[in-house]
Amino acid sequence: MYSPDRKSALEATVMCLQDMPGYGLCQKTLVIDGAPNVVFEDWDLVQVPRLDGQFCWSHMWEAGVASARFDKIWYLDSDRLLPKNYLERLSDMIDEGVFVFSSNHYLLLKELTVEQCKDLFAYYERGEMTCEDFLGCARFEPRFREPVHGPGKNVMSGNTAFTKETFYQIGGVDPWYRGHGAFADTDFHFSAKVAGCEFVDLGEAEFHYPHPKRHNEQKLGTMELRRLGLDNYIYYCHKWGLPMAMAENVAHECNLKYPAKYVEKKLREIKSSR
Repeated sequence: MYSPDRKSALEATVMCLQDMPGYGLCQKTLVIDGAPNVVFEDWDLVQVPRLDGQFCWSHMWEAGVASARFDKIWYLDSDRLLPKNYLERLSDMIDEGVFVFSSNHYLLLKELTVEQCKDLFAYYERGEMTCEDFLGCARFEPRFREPVHGPGKNVMSGNTAFTKETFYQIGGVDPWYRGHGAFADTDFHFSAKVAGCEFVDLGEAEFHYPHPKRHNEQKLGTMELRRLGLDNYIYYCHKWGLPMAMAENVAHECNLKYPAKYVEKKLREIKSSR
């Protein structure tokens, strides 16, 4: 899954994938949000248009799954670097009713060369990683195996494998979620849990390549991203019958002047639209 403002991240991701045994046997599809600005040999390209200018997670997931020629599917964002044994381990674990992921997620704080990233993998695999190696380089942001009703990384966050049948049995990703900070992955994770799915953690290191998030060419800051995700979280709480106090807490973190009033207003709009 790819947006054109992440070209450097995609190039690093593909270079890591090319090192993996079994890479040449896979169907490789770039699901793109926007105009193509890269070409990779043996990759299919699927463009997904925005509706009313808004990114929709459900449409991206659906396009990737529907275009897959095989039953086993690996959904990977275009900014994830993984060790060369990952594909082999992943393929062996995919089964009906199972989602395979890795909880050891590290957010890179600065751009590194692909060779530097590979060095980090080597240190990690040999058990030689020390705090000095990571200082100023990466931050540990674990992905949680069990659903957590709030912001955070989870089984569906940018790197997960499953079967087509499992995806469609659950009902896919809810198309209500739009834009940055969408909570679509959180929702899909909980839907899979409710459906009785199993979550398998490979425990491998996963490096999240840095990139700015933009809206209409404007770089978005932390507070702007929180506010963009708030509406989706209010919907999430309403959908799953969670206390609105949880949404109000996130609204407080967005520095709104009247958080409770905002949540109340948005909740009325959500109810009237369904």
